[in-house]
Amino acid sequence: MTVNRKISPPLSELSVPKVLPYTTQVLPNGIEMLLLHDPDQEVFKMDVVFDAGAYYQKQPLVATTAINMLNEGTIYHNSAEIAEIFDYYGAYVDFNCGMHKAELNLLSLNKFAEETIPILAEILSSSTIPAHELDIYLCNKKQQFLVEKQKTAWLARKEFTRLLFGTNHPYANTVKEEDYDRITPEIIREFYKERLNVGNCFVLLSGNITPEIRHITTETFGKLSRPGNTLQTPVYALQPALPGRSKIEKEDAVQTSIRIGKKGVRLTDEDYAGFLLLNTVLGGYFGSRLMSNIREEKGYTYGIHSFNVSLPETAYWCVATDVDNKYTEATIEEVLKEIRTLRSELIPEAELNLVKNFFHGDLLREIDGVFAQSDALKHKLPYGTDNCFYSEIIHKIKQCNAPYLRELAEKYLNPEQLYIVTAGKHPYN
Repeated sequence: MTVNRKISPPLSELSVPKVLPYTTQVLPNGIEMLLLHDPDQEVFKMDVVFDAGAYYQKQPLVATTAINMLNEGTIYHNSAEIAEIFDYYGAYVDFNCGMHKAELNLLSLNKFAEETIPILAEILSSSTIPAHELDIYLCNKKQQFLVEKQKTAWLARKEFTRLLFGTNHPYANTVKEEDYDRITPEIIREFYKERLNVGNCFVLLSGNITPEIRHITTETFGKLSRPGNTLQTPVYALQPALPGRSKIEKEDAVQTSIRIGKKGVRLTDEDYAGFLLLNTVLGGYFGSRLMSNIREEKGYTYGIHSFNVSLPETAYWCVATDVDNKYTEATIEEVLKEIRTLRSELIPEAELNLVKNFFHGDLLREIDGVFAQSDALKHKLPYGTDNCFYSEIIHKIKQCNAPYLRELAEKYLNPEQLYIVTAGKHPYN
């Protein structure tokens, strides 16, 4: 059959999200286990999720160091032996630390569950935090830090979060070089004992969850000693600075990093869906107004984007880009011009429909497959919702019209409330 390239394929309406149902089971020792089953997979993923992010640490670097030290040795195996076991069975293990959550992740073939799941349980329950490996880890991370802090993007990001949240709030994520020297094995072991234990976590199994995998998990994780969780959640006050300009000088910089933003919209807010759509119009995809103007038309930058980040306590919205030093002020003015346009003019129907379709498709990609859905579920649970959120947000997006988005721009994108941070070489007046 010959394909006529002059005739475009027919368009069809975007599908609704196909959200996999999840079930909950409580293991014999009280650990909650969530199951997201897809029989078409040959692998499974196990996520052990702790309330042990940077928000809970008593000094910088403790949380991320503790979670990353778990596979550096247990009372039964050293780090090389642990790595060899996972490598032999073709399994992948990962360690992640966010602001509120820390995670221990395992991806393994179903047929090797009996060999890999017990090692993961061993890492969780029997890590020794060896002093020598800790020194190596901190040395490497310190060198990475010294390299990163020379970059204008790092300087601008740190200043932006400091202004938005206050120096002493964990969301500012303030780290200094000397903080690496203050970490000791005793500090990490204390955090491990208090926070990285089966009394402070839940388990999420996704993929092809066979009865055998459930049995192995119950026999390993379900029999671990579970201390009572009496830990208190710390309370921090947000102390934002006054909006305005902030300049960080870096004499040898060949480009300037720009961050423009303010408080954003949380996932649980009524305006969340509409604000995400509005953000997409402004700078949330490659064809956005910021990209079309500042990259394609003006040629000031290789890329510019805007994004909204929802956190349990607050949210923030930001425009981020890097430009040649001489285009700094012109770029800022163009960003402000595009914001003012959204506040004063209606988005044309053709553009709005295009962005709605893009955003709809982007949401579908975000939950494409069982493992993507498990990652999404972990993010939604702290907000008291689950992946049904995606159907709800797509429905809300379809209802959005141009007058409503202009109202949101007037409500949330007030130029007088913006923090404008630049890090680079600034011309002197």
